[in-house]
Amino acid sequence: MKQHYDIIIVGAGISGLSCAYKCQQNDRDFILFEKSDRVGGRVGSVKENGFIFDVGFQVYNTAYKTTNELLDLDVNKFGRFSPGAKIFVNGQSTILSDPLRNISKLPNTLLSRAGTILDKIKILQLKLSLNKYEIKHDQTNDVSTIEFLENYGFSEKIIKNFFQPFFSGIFLENELKTSSKFFKYVFSNFNNGIAALPQNGMQEIPDDLSSKLNASRLKLNSEVVKIDNNNFIELKNGDRIGYKHLILTNESSMLAKDGQIDYNPTSTIYFSSRLNVDDGSYIHLFPEEDLINNIAIVSEVVPTYSQDDLSLFSISLKKKYKKETHDILIRQKLAHYFGGKDSDYTFEKSFSIIKGTIKQRVNFFDKEKNLSSKYIVCGDYFENGSIEGASISGIKAYEQLKK
Repeated sequence: MKQHYDIIIVGAGISGLSCAYKCQQNDRDFILFEKSDRVGGRVGSVKENGFIFDVGFQVYNTAYKTTNELLDLDVNKFGRFSPGAKIFVNGQSTILSDPLRNISKLPNTLLSRAGTILDKIKILQLKLSLNKYEIKHDQTNDVSTIEFLENYGFSEKIIKNFFQPFFSGIFLENELKTSSKFFKYVFSNFNNGIAALPQNGMQEIPDDLSSKLNASRLKLNSEVVKIDNNNFIELKNGDRIGYKHLILTNESSMLAKDGQIDYNPTSTIYFSSRLNVDDGSYIHLFPEEDLINNIAIVSEVVPTYSQDDLSLFSISLKKKYKKETHDILIRQKLAHYFGGKDSDYTFEKSFSIIKGTIKQRVNFFDKEKNLSSKYIVCGDYFENGSIEGASISGIKAYEQLKK
């Protein structure tokens, strides 16, 4: 490894990888440091015992135009969730689907007890109004997502039964305090794309980006611990590397001692079963639950997530996971909702994730989040809290190098 580079990028999450890819495309002298033993940051998977476990429940939206252009992967071959959700309420299940995408589910949606007929008309109106939504062009006063939904005229019933559990699973906060501008961005993407999973898990996305880089340009297990005033960074092993341009991504931007990024935590538990699940390609919502927010049977969407014809359940919790008290309770709930006995469900793996999603409260997108002009920063915190936001931010960081 050289002792000086034109460009040093710190952090091989989606934004760092996107920026590095652009540097390589344009023959720039760069190196990318990553403190962990894998790329991807908060986007990733673990493979164990024939299963693929994403690090928390994650999906890829096929409408992510910028990221799609960066990937060699064919997103049309990703496994796709059915649009909408299966909702368990009042002791029964009901499907709220998108009839514009799946006309066969129109009767289910019209008869769904999750909301009123007016609610379903308003969902269609919202879909149409947000068809080409972009945060940067939204000049409305920002409010919380819950306030936006109430002001739009949605009933308490549809907010409680659908919007709250569905978007809590995306935002990783149950009260929908997240900026309505981010809600509109996410809703628009679901309108234009489909929630999907790669065949080899979410880790396949950052792995594809990193595969484009020359191996000598990516250094894993290399933690940057200090930035000095003479254009040098210091690694944990004591090495000092000089640079002309320094690009910091999300957490690594804290090396500049300027500000703090706040995250929403989450807990995701995986269970397997030999039982088959009806409507398994839907995300399952549980608005009356105090423990479970949503369940995705990921093996129904992508069979390679499991082995030996086992169904793999990805369970997102509303509370911090406690194995000694929650395992038996979760088995009971799975048997109640999906049939069989408690013993038909086997615990496989758990993730308690402190840094799940960026907190994007009201006016998040109006705040200045740049650091000193000494550094270039990127990451979903500096754009919007999504894979697409991270990709866009990484490319913008590269563009700043050309100024």
